[in-house]
Amino acid sequence: MSLLYEKVVQEDLNVGTSGSVVVTNPGGGSLLGTQIGIHSVAVGQVAFTDTWDPSSIDAAGYEAKDVTIPGAAVGDFVLLSLSTILTNDMILAGNVSAADTVTAILFNPTSGAIDVDEGTLSILVFKSL
Repeated sequence: MSLLYEKVVQEDLNVGTSGSVVVTNPGGGSLLGTQIGIHSVAVGQVAFTDTWDPSSIDAAGYEAKDVTIPGAAVGDFVLLSLSTILTNDMILAGNVSAADTVTAILFNPTSGAIDVDEGTLSILVFKSL
């Protein structure tokens, strides 16, 4: 049963944000829906961006950056990316640390320093239930 559900979800995700769509239900019949982008449920419905230059991060060290995002509340979910992370060795995480403030944390779990160039930090915040 879960295989059929996963197939419907995957077909739904594949059609994009083109408005009203119809997909074939693996169990028979058709499903009619309206496509939305993931950003549609984010706070402010946009990705907030900021420039960040974390420079060199020591072995087992981290650097943090606070970004103001109006409407973000403690407990909300955070999704973020940094355009200049060019290695899988770094870990980028974030949380809403105070009202209207997201803290991005870049962690270096390796045994050597890693220099990260200046880049664009993109953040989406999703309201918790």
